[in-house]
Amino acid sequence: MYFFKTLVRVHRAGEGVAYTGLKPADTQVDPGIEAADQALEKGSAEALHHGIHEQFAKAMAKKNFKPDDVAAGREYVKSYIEFIHYAERLFHATAWR
Repeated sequence: MYFFKTLVRVHRAGEGVAYTGLKPADTQVDPGIEAADQALEKGSAEALHHGIHEQFAKAMAKKNFKPDDVAAGREYVKSYIEFIHYAERLFHATAWR
């Protein structure tokens, strides 16, 4: 266990984040990590592109709401914000440092 704790601690330090201990085997994996692992298993990154396309499609589908439809306007703003934040996270995650 000492070896694994040290390995994870060094790995986390290399990422610039705090070590929070080893996680149980049944810990939920981040969806992005799971998608990346599946892409490597399948030999295709196509599934990774699905997320940005899905967020874009949701925002586009709600974009042309009637000006007097407050509920539809709120739905569009919600989907717009989710799309923008998704794209922003992708940009920051993939930007050269």
